[in-house]
Amino acid sequence: MTLQVPQPLPDIKAGQFLSLRCDPADRHSLLRPFSILDHNAFDGTLSIYFKALGRLSEFMFSLKPGTELDCLYPLGVGFPWQEDLRRVALVGGGVGLAPLLYMSRQLEPYSPNIHVVAFLGGASAADLVPELLADYELPMELATIDGSTGLKGTVVELFARSEEYFDVIYTCGPNAMMAALQQCLPHDTKAYASLEEYMACSVGACYGCTTVIKANGEERNLRVCREGPVFDLRSVVFA
Repeated sequence: MTLQVPQPLPDIKAGQFLSLRCDPADRHSLLRPFSILDHNAFDGTLSIYFKALGRLSEFMFSLKPGTELDCLYPLGVGFPWQEDLRRVALVGGGVGLAPLLYMSRQLEPYSPNIHVVAFLGGASAADLVPELLADYELPMELATIDGSTGLKGTVVELFARSEEYFDVIYTCGPNAMMAALQQCLPHDTKAYASLEEYMACSVGACYGCTTVIKANGEERNLRVCREGPVFDLRSVVFA
C-alpha cells in the first residue's frame, strides 16, 4: 500500500516503522504498526507491505484511493550502518521482508563498493511475493518450507549453508526465526534485528511492548517501539 503524506518527509531509516489507523471510521481501535517498505522524498510517499491477519488488516484491502488515514511516522530506531561494513547479509521471512528490502534500497548508492545478499524465506512461493522481489536488483537466495521455491527448509538453514563472509547481518521476521539465527551467528559478525511486537501506543508511553535485552551481564526490559525496534541480535533474550 502506498501512502501519500505531507511534505517535506523527515529522514527515514530502514528498520523504522509507522503506525496507521486502518479504518478511518473506527475511532476506538488502536493504530497498528507496520514496517516501512520504501519511501520517495520527491513525491512524498511511504509504502508498507502487509498481510491480512485480522479484522483491520482485512479491512485495509477494501480501502479506496484517496481515503484519509491517521498516521504517525517515522517511529523507532533504524538499522545502524557505517561505510566499513562492506559485505552485508539480509536475512528475513514473512512480512519481515519489508525493512530488509528497504535497507537494500538505502545501500544502493554505495554500490559497487559494497556487496549485499538477501536470504529470504517463507512458507511457500506466494509468501515471497515474486512480483515484489522482481523490483529489486540484488543477489537473492530463497527458501520455502514446502519447497515450492528455492531450498526446501527455513531461511536460517539456507543462511547457515552459505560459505560467504559478511561484515554485518540485518534480520527481521518471526521471533522463532531470529532466535534460530542468533544461535548460528559467526562469532565476529555484527548482527542487528528489527523486532516484531504487539504495540498499543507506538511511542513509548504505555510500556506494553517491552522485550528483554541483555547488556553488560544485566537483563533489562526495553520498549520495542522506543528503544527499538532494532537491537543488537546477540543481546535479545527470546522467550
